[in-house]
Amino acid sequence: MSKIDYQALRMAAENATPGEWCTDDYHGVIADAGLNANYYIASCSGPDNRSNKRFIAAANPAAVLALLDELEYYKSREERVTKLVMDNSTSWDALYKKLEAAEKRIAELEAREIKPAKGEVLVVVSGFTGCGKSAIAGEIEIAMKAIGVPVQWTNGDAEKRMTGADWLTAIEMYKPTVRIVEVNVPHAAGIRVKGGE
Repeated sequence: MSKIDYQALRMAAENATPGEWCTDDYHGVIADAGLNANYYIASCSGPDNRSNKRFIAAANPAAVLALLDELEYYKSREERVTKLVMDNSTSWDALYKKLEAAEKRIAELEAREIKPAKGEVLVVVSGFTGCGKSAIAGEIEIAMKAIGVPVQWTNGDAEKRMTGADWLTAIEMYKPTVRIVEVNVPHAAGIRVKGGE
């Protein structure tokens, strides 16, 4: 199909007989109003003349102009959306690169093997949040103090907001299990520890 010249089509529709077009009982398409009212706009013959008449009447200038206006609207809308996507693509690219870098760094941290020195205690706590985590923190502090080991929290007093009685209640509720590993490592989530040298 050859490329349609929309501007030429618009000019042709604007210059054609305006108004409704209709078919007659014979072989033609006539204008329903205006200077050419009741004159033949087109004549059709042959076995498909009725279908052709109906098509020509339906494809009148008003219908063609309405279709061209709609096409223009959607082309303009497509251009605006394309521009918006292009404007935002650079920021999406930057965010995607940051995400990839963060995922790579997390994978590196999780994959590295740490050979800890003796002397410090790292407590691995997982699967608990809120009161459950505080209960574990409380149990750790009570246990460590009972054996004479001073407790120092890496996040200040954030885990010590609960009172001893609250901790005991939470411990009873959650019945946490604590695994204590002797290691000397930075307190970072996701670091796998091998051995206790």
